Amino acid sequence: MTRPFTPPFRKTFVAVAFIVAFPGIAAAASSLDDGVNAYRRGDFEKSASVLTPLATQGNPTAQYLLSCQMINGIGIPADQDAGWQMLDHAAQAGNPDAKILQARRLEAIQGSRQDIHTLYESAARQGSAQASMWLALDDLQNDRKDDARQQLDNAWAAGDPRAATMIATRFTTDPVERQKWLHQAAEHGELHAAAYLAQDYEKSDDRVKAVGWCAVASGLPGHNANVDWKKIGDAITKNCARLDADMEPAARAANREKVDTFLHNFFVNYQPWKPWRPCVVKSE
Repeated sequence: MTRPFTPPFRKTFVAVAFIVAFPGIAAAASSLDDGVNAYRRGDFEKSASVLTPLATQGNPTAQYLLSCQMINGIGIPADQDAGWQMLDHAAQAGNPDAKILQARRLEAIQGSRQDIHTLYESAARQGSAQASMWLALDDLQNDRKDDARQQLDNAWAAGDPRAATMIATRFTTDPVERQKWLHQAAEHGELHAAAYLAQDYEKSDDRVKAVGWCAVASGLPGHNANVDWKKIGDAITKNCARLDADMEPAARAANREKVDTFLHNFFVNYQPWKPWRPCVVKSE
């Protein structure tokens, strides 16, 4: 499966077509982009000033982000009651992140399980990887394996590498298929997948890959162009040395050179998935 990170070109084309046809919508979209970008930068006073009129006009994204600022008192005075009301409007208008936040709030106060499930289902239908992962775990807990696998496929298609790890460890029996899923997950930043691979290669006595995947699982530096190989070497010694500790010094040195090559090659193709979670609500 190689499609999960393909941009949704069809949706992008439709959005552009509307912007071209309706200049007023283009202006609104531009204002929303300004507000979202200010929010991403942490310039919350600016984002509040830009998002407030858009939220008043009913834009669900603006309502969602502004509600988070209102609930937490970030960039504007705190007003939790009004913030939660605005979040409800955003959810009703179709914003999937607002639905997830509603569901999480219900979970925190031990609300209706059916209401929580309905919110996650609605967000999952809109392509939310987070919602699909929640549903997959719920299905597994309730012995609905076919439904769980479908939700994991959906989450992986939406870009969440944790889903690939779960598919590998819960649904595959063929070792080659298991490694394929774990490799894909690890290449997109899933450290648990790298840990599973380290265990697998330790069992097969492949010292290079055992140490290499152990190093990746340890969350080593090296995810950018300025790789500090001394730090990586120190981290391998600290976290993964046991995997080749019984080798003769010369053989271990040769093994570590091959591990360096493995890590060089790994980081060339490393593309960690970094989902943007714009709203974290303080505990009430």
